[in-house]
Amino acid sequence: MKKTIALASLLLISTLTFAQNFKIDGTVEGLKNGTWLYLRLSSPQLLLDSTQVTNGKFVLKGKLPQPATQVVLHTKQYANYVFFWLENKNISMFLKDKEFKRGVIKGSATQTENEEIQKIIKPIQLKEDSLIAAFSKTTDTGIKADIRKQLKSIKPEEYNTYLNYARNKPNSLIIAGIVDVYATTWGKEKTEEIYQLFTPALKKTTYGESINKFLKLSQEIKIGSKYVDFEQTNAAGKKIKLSDIKGKYILLEFWGSWCGPCRDENPNLVKTYNAYKAKGFEILGVAADDNKDQWLKAIKDDGLPWENVTDLKGSKNEAGLIYNINAYPTNYLIDENGIIIAKNLRGKALENKLAELLP
Repeated sequence: MKKTIALASLLLISTLTFAQNFKIDGTVEGLKNGTWLYLRLSSPQLLLDSTQVTNGKFVLKGKLPQPATQVVLHTKQYANYVFFWLENKNISMFLKDKEFKRGVIKGSATQTENEEIQKIIKPIQLKEDSLIAAFSKTTDTGIKADIRKQLKSIKPEEYNTYLNYARNKPNSLIIAGIVDVYATTWGKEKTEEIYQLFTPALKKTTYGESINKFLKLSQEIKIGSKYVDFEQTNAAGKKIKLSDIKGKYILLEFWGSWCGPCRDENPNLVKTYNAYKAKGFEILGVAADDNKDQWLKAIKDDGLPWENVTDLKGSKNEAGLIYNINAYPTNYLIDENGIIIAKNLRGKALENKLAELLP
């Protein structure tokens, strides 16, 4: 009897363990034998598994940290990639070279829901793309003004679509994931509006907790506001506060080693810093990085002489959440009284402003 109970317990444990793992059986057309495929969490991009394509087939296995989460499957250097929602289940994928985003994914109910939401939102996104294309093709100022007006109404329409979906499905993990991504873009008030619709269980998910953290930290800093202090670790491993940086004017620069426009702007910023440092200009760089080595290499390669800090939380950098950073690079110019007097000054615009303030 005891042996029977023990065997039954063992089988139950085995079944539960298996149920907590995922297995992806994939078919891919057009990729050579031996092509490596990598499966990562979408944020942070931690590697879950990797494998090589053999005769158009591949298998990926692993265990997710939660029942369902967004992941990315990609080839080396992201020549092919697709983001999708993976569950701890048996999943099938049918992909084609150069068309991973159009792949067919079955076995994940969360991914199926994601595809349904994308169908709902696609007409709005197509309308926005069409307006942007029309704007770039015309030189008529009247038409441009009309297009700007129409574009301005697109984002609220998109937001209201997600809001209505959340009202109907307050337990949607997909919506929680979308809100987590757009929180800094929508701002505190709109994010809070959707978040309060979530079920208690959804609020306890990784996405729900991330949104709640944003709501607690976000200060929605604006020009004319006093800066909000924070503390993070510099390249030497020392804790540095924004208030530790002394100067008549301080540029709070949000950037990332992975950010092309940031890296392109760095030579200009170094030149401006060297020209005005002696007059009282300082910079504090805050990096949205999660790879310390990559961050340190970028500082060295770009020759950044000012203080740089990070908390290695990537796009969820806590200082970035405080300041509602949704694009990189973003910067704030702070005067000696701690008041933010300008935002997103770059290149010649920053030089001109400093020439005015520090003649």
